[in-house]
Parts: sequence; structure tokens; C-alpha cells
Amino acid sequence: MADLEGVSYFIPVSRARVRQAVLDLPGLKEEEKEAMGNVAEMMEALWHHRAHSTQERLKALYEDFDPFEHPEETVGGVDEFLEVFDDVLQDGNWEPISDQELQDALEGEDVFPISLDVRFDEFAKMRLYKLGEHRFRDIRKSFFGLRKTEIEVDAYDRVLQVVQYNDEAWFQSNKRMKHYPGVLANGLHLHLFKTVPKLDLETIFPNTTPNMRTLDRLKILAPAIAGVVTAGVKFGPILFGKGEPGDTSLSLVLGTLAGLCTYMLRSYLSYRKTKESYLAQVSKDLYFKGQANNSAVLNLVTDLSEEQEVKEAFLAYAFLYIESDKRYDTESLDDRIEAWLNESFDVIVDFEVDDALGKLEELKMLQRAEDGTLSVVGIPQALQIIDEIWDNLYDYS
Repeated sequence: MADLEGVSYFIPVSRARVRQAVLDLPGLKEEEKEAMGNVAEMMEALWHHRAHSTQERLKALYEDFDPFEHPEETVGGVDEFLEVFDDVLQDGNWEPISDQELQDALEGEDVFPISLDVRFDEFAKMRLYKLGEHRFRDIRKSFFGLRKTEIEVDAYDRVLQVVQYNDEAWFQSNKRMKHYPGVLANGLHLHLFKTVPKLDLETIFPNTTPNMRTLDRLKILAPAIAGVVTAGVKFGPILFGKGEPGDTSLSLVLGTLAGLCTYMLRSYLSYRKTKESYLAQVSKDLYFKGQANNSAVLNLVTDLSEEQEVKEAFLAYAFLYIESDKRYDTESLDDRIEAWLNESFDVIVDFEVDDALGKLEELKMLQRAEDGTLSVVGIPQALQIIDEIWDNLYDYS
């Protein structure tokens, strides 16, 4: 199951659930369960300490251009911050959203009745990252709402957006001042969203122009078209010389013209109502899907990264210890953990076995035989190793 195309490296299951499921494995003796739980707890403490150091560095780098701190202008250090931030995202199994994925979202049929144009050239920097993918069920209406169809929607579990606007001079030189957000644009903007449909990716951007889809345009134009046709039928003979003005009474002419004006007004009001409903849908969608903004994103991202690191290391250690008789090598261990995650939690994950084994090697808890067979130290020794690392984190003697 290794190297699964289109499958996420992200394990969408909490540490607590993973730990409990491991402790329930039949190969683990009853008297070993508490000690194995202690191994997990010590790993969590160790990586939490490391994550805290990374988080503090990110916060220090981000402080000068945090939009919540109202920076007067974008200062230097953005590239340094993004370099460190990219490393944290990679550790947490975040993946960049490709240009092709973004293009598919812009060109594809939206899940919601919203079509948006994004003004990408207004950004000095723009990056998108995804974490995990899944499907959910949604109801789509058709035939003017008379028919409802249940569909499956492909979505990203989480999407992280990094945006830096061009400065005011750019908007002035490009005659875009009507779109300039003002001081709100200063700084580097971080936004985290949950459950974003792939084909509605454009809805998370702050600088969009709503457009009607073809079907919605037809709904809006239909009354006006009907009015024109009606007027043509009634007054066609007069306009083209095939009838006399007296053939039609003045009251009928005025009534028909009033009806046509009414049709046009209804078309305009329908357009306004439809546009407002689109914007309301976008606002509602972002309200319920937004998880964090700016500096708060750093806390969530480092926490998610920490969780992934611990889950990978603990799963590799647990299966090599509990099922030591299987004599796993790298590939077979990878397949076993992926299959177990699928059986236990109904998720498909491309487990990063090399990364997990690298962590165990760093902790000096892994041995590799000449034939490629993998093994780990026993639980008492594992606890002793982690305890010694923890005790030596600070030594000022």
C-alpha cells in the first residue's frame, strides 16, 4: 500500500484514539499495556517540548507582520518566516495545493451556486496548503428547486492560506484603488479553514468578484425576454407597417409597456437578490469553516505537526515491538500500519514509514539487521532512553 497516488500522508485520527487502539491490540500482554501507554506519554512530552520551541520561534518571526498587530507596512523577514513555517508544515504532513488543483477549482462546477473570479495579481505572495482529503454527502437542487439529488463531494480536511498583498503603490499604478483594502492589507495573512470542497476553493479568497452561472443568468433574463417577446407579438404589426395604430387602444399599449417595465424591474431585483444570496452563502460558509487567523494559526499548525510526529513514531515502535515475530522490514511494516489504520478507523493513509523509523533511530530505539529486518528495544529500555533525554534537556551545571 506504499506510495498510494492521491492519498494523504496525514493521519486523521487523534493521538488518544490511536494510543487506545494500539493498547487494545491482541499481541500486547495485559501487564505491558500500562508501560506501553507510558512510552506514548513520554513521546508526547518530548515532542511537545520540541514543538514549543518551534512555536516560539515562529511567533517571534511573525510578530512584526502580524495583521492583528496593525503593522504600518510589510517589513523584512517574511521569507525567513516562510522557510521555517514550511519545515513545520512538512513535519505535519501538509502538502502544497498545486496550480493544477487550483485551476480545476476555478474551472470546475461549484458545489454551491457561486461562481467567483479571484484577482490573483493583487498578491505579492500567495500559498495554499492542504491537510488530508475526504468525501461528504451534500444535497444539490435542480429544476428551480423542485428536484433534490444527493451527491458526494470531494473536500480537503483543512486548507491553509498564506497571503501578502501588494503595496498601495501597486494598486495606484495599476488603477485598482477601488479594490485596495487599505491598512487591512498590511502584513502577512494566515487563514486556516476546515472541510473545503475542492471545487469551491476560490471561496476562501478575500478578493473575489461574484459572477452568475449560465443557468442562473437564464433564470434572471427569462422574465425580460418574455416581456420583449410579448411586446413584439402585440406591436409587431404596427412597427413593421402591417397594421394601423388605431388597431390597438392606447390603454392596451400603456398596459403592455408597463408590463414590460415590470418584467425588467423584476429581472433587476432578481439579479440583486441572487447576488446577495451568493455573498451570504460565501459568508456563511467561511464562518463555519474558518478555524483560525494569523498568529492563532501558528498554534494550531504546530500542534497538528506535533501530533503527526508522535503518532508516526509511536505506531512504528508499537508494531515492531508487539508483532516482533513478523520480522518486518521497511516495506512490510509500512503495509501493515496502513492496513491497520484502514481496518481500525476506515481511513486510507500513505504512512511515512521512513520518517517514523528515522525518529526511532534518532532516539536510539531502532535496530536494523543486515537482511533489512527491523526491531526495537524493549519497553523498559525505551522508557529509560526517553527519560534520560528528558532529564538532559536542560543542564546548566
